[in-house]
Amino acid sequence: MQKIVMVSLAVLSAIVPVAAQQRGGAAKGAARGSVTFAIYVADPSGAPIADVKVTMTGPAERSSRTEAGRIVFEELPAGTYKFRFDKDGFVPFEKEVIGRGSAPIDVKVTLAPVPPPAPKPLAPVAAPPPSPSAPPANARPVVLDMPAFIEKNYVNRAAGKTTPLGCSAGGSGTLVQLNDAIASHAHPDADEFIYVIAGEGKLKMDTREETLGPGVYLLIPRGLAHAFTAGPKKPLVMISIRAGETCAG
Repeated sequence: MQKIVMVSLAVLSAIVPVAAQQRGGAAKGAARGSVTFAIYVADPSGAPIADVKVTMTGPAERSSRTEAGRIVFEELPAGTYKFRFDKDGFVPFEKEVIGRGSAPIDVKVTLAPVPPPAPKPLAPVAAPPPSPSAPPANARPVVLDMPAFIEKNYVNRAAGKTTPLGCSAGGSGTLVQLNDAIASHAHPDADEFIYVIAGEGKLKMDTREETLGPGVYLLIPRGLAHAFTAGPKKPLVMISIRAGETCAG
């Protein structure tokens, strides 16, 4: 009986390590599994992209770089895996794949190139200055000796006299000599510049009244009604420039 017990213990001692080794191998095989991912990375034209960093996380973790666009991760346990693809010059990409079964699972990815930076806005180009307008065909310069001109065109005892001095596209000049008053009037299309040469008088603009004498200068805005009165020292002699008035001569 004692011999039988000793034999049984010897047999058990031989069987236990073998069973333990088998269980350890089975556990190790379960950890490694049989899932295989065949990864292919290409650009939008379908050309393979080398040296793409592929990072896999999930029931197992791997990280490596593609060669000619390809890489294989083998002996993985079943489960859901997340892949990330990184490459300079391309937009990073992530993809989730379920791994199960023994057949290789294709993981095909297309990486898009990083779009070029938006062009800087062009600085606004300043418009060239307008070319100076050519003078009208009938324009001509005017040079006058005013004392001689006034003597030649003197009003004498007439009520008044206006003598053109010259005109252009921008306005006209007139010699004005008054013995009598000029009733209230306005110039709707021209500002009037007055310079008094000789005599005395008054100017009334609406409710405002100004005394006129040699050397007085004044501006009458277009559309403003005004009237002139000659004083004791006659005639009242003035130069009138109407800016904006169409040249009539």
